[in-house]
Amino acid sequence: MSTHSLPLASELVSDTALFPPAVYLIGAPKCGTTALGHYLSEHPEVAFSSPKEPHYFSHDLNGLCLCDDAAQYRAIFPSDPAARVMMEGSVWYLYSEAAISEILKARPDARFIVMLRNPVKMLVSLHRQLIHALDENVEDFRTAWQLSEARAAGKDIPRGCRAPLTLLYHRTAAFGEMMARLYARVPQERVLVLFQEEMRADTAGTYRRTLEFLGLPDDGRTDFTPVNEAKKARSKLVRFMVSRAGPAREVVSGPIKRALGVQSLGLVKKMDALNNTKLGKLEVPPDLADEIARHYAEDMLQLQDLLGRDLAKLGWPMPARPSPRAAAGR
Repeated sequence: MSTHSLPLASELVSDTALFPPAVYLIGAPKCGTTALGHYLSEHPEVAFSSPKEPHYFSHDLNGLCLCDDAAQYRAIFPSDPAARVMMEGSVWYLYSEAAISEILKARPDARFIVMLRNPVKMLVSLHRQLIHALDENVEDFRTAWQLSEARAAGKDIPRGCRAPLTLLYHRTAAFGEMMARLYARVPQERVLVLFQEEMRADTAGTYRRTLEFLGLPDDGRTDFTPVNEAKKARSKLVRFMVSRAGPAREVVSGPIKRALGVQSLGLVKKMDALNNTKLGKLEVPPDLADEIARHYAEDMLQLQDLLGRDLAKLGWPMPARPSPRAAAGR
């Protein structure tokens, strides 16, 4: 890894080269990216996309893409003359096999922020998020976990799932494999790897470390209120109307907005907030947690070697390495 100092934001991008974005918060899902993205979006020198996750470059996950062309993609970024860095936060880019290459075609000097988390805790949280997003219809996590291989073969896919690859829980936490693929394309000095466990323990420190990576000044932020806590919809019908029935809503709300001369009535956010209820702590039965840890054992060791970090110190269920003598005797 290079030991030279990181460039300042003014060296990352020129005044005329903000777009395509120079920085991508690429995942993984349910690892703290929404909170970090929210904090960064309020930095005076950051132009962050809205929505946070356009998934413009993940062509192998087309159902998640919110933009049809470059003009639509450009339109989701604020035009702020004070901005020095433009960025977005599509959490499935790290998992996607297409996204990084596509980003580098558009922005060869792109920099990437990765956030990771204990795979066992990440997966159970991801499962609940996919249910909330109406991509998953199996309420029991153990059953959903066991369906991974069948779904990889195209079976038992929920009718409303936008990207079936996101349901492959046997693969969606293979962070070692994903990071190896990323490092094969991007110099390590252009990648910042963060951990949800460390951010939870020291949110301010993680935020300042990210600003340093981006070459941005500390804006003195002290409010690090938790963002994107686990939720459950009281009504799936209301959730569908909020998340999937945009064209139908526009038929009703469009004439009202035009008459009032506004772009939004704010009703969707209010409906979603009223329909959501906060979930308690998500628990994984010990035997299932052990099964997941065994499944990802080699991948976690690969990740540990790539990053040079002792992941057990973060609470990850790391396997014991076989002794050289035992390995030689196999």
